[in-house]
Amino acid sequence: MYQKIGAASAAGVTGGLAYTGVSVLWLVLAGFALLAAGIALTRIVPVLRRRPAADH
Repeated sequence: MYQKIGAASAAGVTGGLAYTGVSVLWLVLAGFALLAAGIALTRIVPVLRRRPAADH
């Protein structure tokens, strides 16, 4: 019973995206790029905090 509702809503979302010209593949690629950028930032920030202050 619930699987039919989920399948219908999923089909509606993907059909709506296709109608607007957006591909699900592009959404997956964009999500992966955002995840990779976030992980890269979390690896860079601790290095920036460890730098000693310059003495003037």
